[in-house]
Amino acid sequence: MPDTAEFIVGDEFAKVLTETTMSLVCVLDRTGRILFFNDACVRATGFARDEVLGRDARDFVIPPEEADAFGAVLAYIWSTRLSSPQVGHWVTKEGGRRLIAWSNRLMPGHDGEPLYLVTAGIDLTDRARNLEDGALEGDPEAKLAEVGQLAQEQRALRRVATLVASEASPERVFMAVSEESARVLEVSASAVFRYEGDDTATVVGRHDRNNVGAFALGERIPVDETMTIGRVLYTGAPARIDDYANLPGEIPKLMMRIGYRSTVSAPIVVAGILWGAVAIASAELLPPESEGRLGAFCELVSLAVASAQARDDLSSSRARIVKAGDEQRRKLERNLHDGAQQRLVSLALTLRLARRQLEAAEHTAVAGSLEAAAEELDRALEELRELARGLHPAALTEQGLVPALETVARRLPIRVDVIAPGERLPDGIEATVYYIVSEALTNVVKHAQASRATVKIAVEADTLRLEVTDDGRGGADPAAGSGILGLRDRAEAAGGTLFVVSPPDKGTSVTGQLPLSDV
Repeated sequence: MPDTAEFIVGDEFAKVLTETTMSLVCVLDRTGRILFFNDACVRATGFARDEVLGRDARDFVIPPEEADAFGAVLAYIWSTRLSSPQVGHWVTKEGGRRLIAWSNRLMPGHDGEPLYLVTAGIDLTDRARNLEDGALEGDPEAKLAEVGQLAQEQRALRRVATLVASEASPERVFMAVSEESARVLEVSASAVFRYEGDDTATVVGRHDRNNVGAFALGERIPVDETMTIGRVLYTGAPARIDDYANLPGEIPKLMMRIGYRSTVSAPIVVAGILWGAVAIASAELLPPESEGRLGAFCELVSLAVASAQARDDLSSSRARIVKAGDEQRRKLERNLHDGAQQRLVSLALTLRLARRQLEAAEHTAVAGSLEAAAEELDRALEELRELARGLHPAALTEQGLVPALETVARRLPIRVDVIAPGERLPDGIEATVYYIVSEALTNVVKHAQASRATVKIAVEADTLRLEVTDDGRGGADPAAGSGILGLRDRAEAAGGTLFVVSPPDKGTSVTGQLPLSDV
């Protein structure tokens, strides 16, 4: 029997395979330039290799309306190194459209770093009408399975989008995202977590087909490296855990007790900020493509989450502004009625008494009454100045932000260091920063049990950045009271942002930024 030589898959075999397969094979670099275009691609599009090689795919085969999505897919694959099956169109040389189902994989170089992206596609244009008849078999069936998954994801997204469009509450949207994530990834449990600005996250949506009862809605839990949502928080990328047996902590023990072996989480990013994560759990080992599929789904879900959260924040902010306005008006009314108004009434009575005494020629008594009236008038003026200072401090108008903040700092019973530029800023910005810092320092004195605080203000290009830190007990909850929410409202009303980080026993940091270009 003759010896059989070992079959080696080399470059020549790969070349023959890519040219004889019925699949479209196209190789792209990081920017989307076409590096390889097989015969099937030539037949499908009518473009010769010489026309497209070295050129950006968006200049030839990618439709203009899908160019942004194409770029987003490339960026996602290169940043996560995960495959991302897609369905899209290619443009032919004659201007027609072909519907293509794509799978893809990054090819590494000798150092392990990805060199290029290999994509394999099935042209569905002429076969779509026969899908229900099982016209595609063998390898095409695997491609159609991917198409089916993508179609399922699109249906799930439409259901979530319908809820958002109908102005459903954020709670309903988050619950729908949990349910659709479980359905799309074919698992029994899923949850949506919102990060709270420290090492904790709140369960804002959940789906639990088996009713195991873990992670109750509204529960706020500490997160760390023993949880996939903790790894997402620290890296901003999808994460998985396949075995909790060797991990310390209460969460791994809980996962083992309720029978979930494998979990995967992916980030939800809203307006460029890591908002939260979606986590799925299974008693079985989750497939290796789970991170990529959940990550791609979460990218699309982010817009729905942002819309729901923005509407909820706007509604809450409006309610707080109305309530705060009413409270301030009542406070001003009480202060005027109980303070300056009573003193002015007393002054009027004293002056009338002085007039009667003058008429009765009681000159000594008149002098005393007038002196008492003058003193009462001084006290009334001082109270009115205090009220005016509460409405808008004179020092801010006359001297600027830094002297006004230093005046506030001197009145407090703890040491406050103010580090800020001396130049004047637009009136609206100075007032916003003054009230944010003043309220933040008031919170420090009332709640933080701190010995010192620091105020830092810096101007970078068209942005003002501020930070108020203390060495107090921390643990401040932005949702627990109106003080921190009021600070956030002021910042957002000026087009800025504000965040509070307050880990227990590590002090509190209030950081914000305000735009200077629109003032």
